[in-house]
Amino acid sequence: MRLLLLAALVCAAADGVADDLAVLRARAAALIAQGKYEKAEPLLAEVLAAREKELAADDAGLGPDLRALAALYRAEGRSAEAETLYLRDLQILEKSEGSSSPALVADLKLLGGLYAAMNRPADAEKQYLRAIAIRLGATPDSLDLAHDYADLAAFYISQKRFAVAEPNLRRAIDITQKADGRDATSLVPLLDSLATVLIEQKNYEPAEAPLRRALSIEEIASGPKHPDVAPRLDRLAMLYDLEKRYAEAEPLYRRSFAIWESATGPSSPETATALDNLAVTLASQDKFAEAEPVYRRSLALHETVAVAALNNLAMDLEGGGRDAAAERYYKQAITLAERLPSHDMLAFTLHNYAGLLRKLHRDFEARRAEARAKELEN
Repeated sequence: MRLLLLAALVCAAADGVADDLAVLRARAAALIAQGKYEKAEPLLAEVLAAREKELAADDAGLGPDLRALAALYRAEGRSAEAETLYLRDLQILEKSEGSSSPALVADLKLLGGLYAAMNRPADAEKQYLRAIAIRLGATPDSLDLAHDYADLAAFYISQKRFAVAEPNLRRAIDITQKADGRDATSLVPLLDSLATVLIEQKNYEPAEAPLRRALSIEEIASGPKHPDVAPRLDRLAMLYDLEKRYAEAEPLYRRSFAIWESATGPSSPETATALDNLAVTLASQDKFAEAEPVYRRSLALHETVAVAALNNLAMDLEGGGRDAAAERYYKQAITLAERLPSHDMLAFTLHNYAGLLRKLHRDFEARRAEARAKELEN
């Protein structure tokens, strides 16, 4: 009876420790989400220390906490400390799972990403290649292998080794379309990346096929007027621009503009960019009379976005007690807003500026700003 009672007490204590560690992990995660890494670090270190007392030094159960602390170190720029923890986790997995186990792949890719960030490309490449070799030996033609090839290609692209990235992307595409089908949306980012590496190598003609296929997949999946189609139209049109095929780019930009305007509104940054693209293509065909009003509308949209940004910055500075700086930006916003064809942003800015003036006890100036705003609103 005493032994049973002792066992129950031990289990209860263990459950209590586990609950405490879960609370620490949750608190750390919340702090990390807020970017408060320095406050999260001692919590994760405490969790790892507690787990090390509980488990053997080479127990695979330490893995999640080793990786969590390593990721935090990486976010803080403490790469050497992150490397130590990632290597320790990898060594534990190698001992428990074997050196050819697919369980190692995630750790190898984490380490590869760290080495790439540390400007150690040769070491990074070794990790990615080892991950692929393990996967080929265990689960060839799996979607996991396609992801590994895509990650290796992304690494090569980051190193501007486009010719080496290309065959890895093609392998990823072949595996993905066998597994998911030729019209799977999972192919779109791979096709887009393939087009990128071809364009970077100035292989413009072969880049057209993957861009057209990505566009077709999105149109089939979402419909020809869906917002996901617009970036695909833009990419293909930009390729035509590079090839000076402006007449073919123009209808694509017109379709893209219509989608962006409908999806994001007539005053959005996306709509302004679409107008920019269309105007440049029209001007490149010497269609200057058509290009001019498009340019003018684009300019007005960009200035509207700038006025909104200046207001946001001024309000932020005002909230932080930096009233003199806030006033400078309000004045800049007013000057810019006065050039806009619509008076909405000017009235909005004047109301905001009046609020600052009242805070500074400059009531006469505030009343004048408010009166002008009301006049514009009538």
